Amino acid sequence: MTTASTGLRARRRQELLAAIRTAALEELRRSGAAGLSLRAVARDVGIAVSALYRYFPSRDELLTDLIVAAFDEHADAVEAGGAHDDVGEALRGVWHAYRAWALAHPAEFGLAYGTPVPGYLAPPEDTVRAGSRIGRFALGLLTRAYTEGRLDPDTLHRRAARLSPGTAEQLETWSRRHEQRVPTEVLAVWLDLFVHLHGLVSMEVFGLLRPITPDAAPYAAEVVDTELAALVRPRC
Repeated sequence: MTTASTGLRARRRQELLAAIRTAALEELRRSGAAGLSLRAVARDVGIAVSALYRYFPSRDELLTDLIVAAFDEHADAVEAGGAHDDVGEALRGVWHAYRAWALAHPAEFGLAYGTPVPGYLAPPEDTVRAGSRIGRFALGLLTRAYTEGRLDPDTLHRRAARLSPGTAEQLETWSRRHEQRVPTEVLAVWLDLFVHLHGLVSMEVFGLLRPITPDAAPYAAEVVDTELAALVRPRC
């Protein structure tokens, strides 16, 4: 087989995979993750279901592929949002990009972070790397802020004083396993910030803020600004 024919075959494979993923996402929006059907996806792509099985032998493998793609696309957006020289602006960009991607891709966000799909268990060997990218990127920025002396010492002191022995032990165990070299209170504020802002975005994406604030954009900006103002000192 010539190099040209090999390249054409690989390109056609990638085009078909892209078409399958697009059709699967449309099916996901129509029927939800639990109702995702390989037969329906194959019909929408215009191929036999037996041909689809050569790429995804089961619904679970297709779900895993979609979840990994959602994690990676979300992380790409967040990393682009955090591309600032100033670490405070980088953190602000991260959280706004996190929210913007989620609102633009509610089906993918729901698949990756929402209600578990009955009968499906995400394989950690396939999903953990992609699923942890955003958290690791955010922790990298907070670590940078700490080494630059930008994290508010009073905030860190208060968080350290509130740390229970159990939480401290869990964070320290995680830190050793992942070779993180920052104080436990820095890990704690990283986790606090991530939980608070993910919760805010989830409530907005799933419509839980709508009865109170139909346009949540100003409120989301206030939450981000409040959280960061208490944690990150301005650059001198």
